[in-house]
Amino acid sequence: MSFENLPPDTDEKALRAFLRRIEHSLEMVNRRLKRFEEEFGMDSEAFYAKLQNAELEERVEYAEWAGEHEMQQRLLRQRDELRRRLK
Repeated sequence: MSFENLPPDTDEKALRAFLRRIEHSLEMVNRRLKRFEEEFGMDSEAFYAKLQNAELEERVEYAEWAGEHEMQQRLLRQRDELRRRLK
């Protein structure tokens, strides 16, 4: 079940458990992004901007990096929304 599909009346305990899962997933994604950043010598935001502007050649590693970056952005949005919901 994704965060967007959680019923509005989900109890706080379940929301906090889901938040922990999101934060754990975010830690794993951040570790993978760090490896890409170290390998290619640029941060993920700069990489993604260059990719979107077609400034980079096509490489399998770039597709993987872009996927991780997109996953990070999705998880950050979910985490922030869930934190707001828990206030």
